[in-house]
Amino acid sequence: MKTKLTTLIALLATPSLALAHPGHEHHSFSSGLVHPVTGIDHLIMLLAFGLLIGCVAVGNRHKAQLVVAGLASLIVGLFAGQLFGFSMIVEPAIIASLFVVSLGLWHAFSPSTTRINMALAASISMLFFHGYAHGVEATGSISVFAIGMLISATALMVVGSVAGQLLRSKWISVGVASASILLVLAS
Repeated sequence: MKTKLTTLIALLATPSLALAHPGHEHHSFSSGLVHPVTGIDHLIMLLAFGLLIGCVAVGNRHKAQLVVAGLASLIVGLFAGQLFGFSMIVEPAIIASLFVVSLGLWHAFSPSTTRINMALAASISMLFFHGYAHGVEATGSISVFAIGMLISATALMVVGSVAGQLLRSKWISVGVASASILLVLAS
């Protein structure tokens, strides 16, 4: 219980990391394309989600379905952010997402398909907040930005998936969690 309270306080005290990198100024195709690569929080999440796919998905069709589900969550978040506006939970949720996907990677090797499916569902759900942050900042139409963002996000997930297939180790989760901790400490 004490650990959960400490984690919650740390997340709530976390600065606005999602706004601390380039790509928020304009919602053009090129900024959408570059943003997932220059935003360390997005980069970690998308690569880690790809790693998770590579560790759990058996066939290419299953991998493609998981990538599409992740992209759908990003897009729904993007348009929800534009529709509903600012929310205090988005920034802490983005940071939490990095640890959720890390925990998902740890459980990817569980013999329980329920546990694996929960890890995938939780990670896909957390991608929503990465999209939401951009929707809040959007001015005018964001569809061109969304296309660029989807291309980069897809590429990062595929790279992560290939790496996940090659590495296939629950210890990848420790690397993702470590990178996430460094990101929080660096801000």
